[in-house]
Amino acid sequence: MELPSTTPGPPPASCWATPPEFYCDENITTRSVRRFLVDLGYVVNTPAELLGSRDAASGTSDEVWLTKVAKTGWAVLNRDTKIMRRRDELAAYRRAGVHMFYLPGEAKVTVLVELVSVNLAEICTVTASRQAKLWYLTPAGLRELTSPK
Repeated sequence: MELPSTTPGPPPASCWATPPEFYCDENITTRSVRRFLVDLGYVVNTPAELLGSRDAASGTSDEVWLTKVAKTGWAVLNRDTKIMRRRDELAAYRRAGVHMFYLPGEAKVTVLVELVSVNLAEICTVTASRQAKLWYLTPAGLRELTSPK
């Protein structure tokens, strides 16, 4: 996947009256994505921080971390779209009331960082809305995913 290299720079956290916090699920916690956001001034929460240690976080079910991030307003970065097909996980997502942003599972680290960069302003804007939604990051912008009923 080639992304345009002439995109404007991503907005630093200081651009927002109240910048969103991020949560990077363990399936996306590449140091590069986290470091990219932190370098721009954003707060990035990780599974180890949320659950107390890397050991405690390793393999934790989505229902557990979704319960802990419920109603935080955090922007959740994720690559596991199976949540839409697993009834218990989908119910936990709905209860959590957070915006979930999906990155492609097969993408290389450089593409993941570029997708976050290209979509960051839009992520910050939609995260401020109260109605939580599911989003897929694309080179052309966010694409809303519809969850099954």
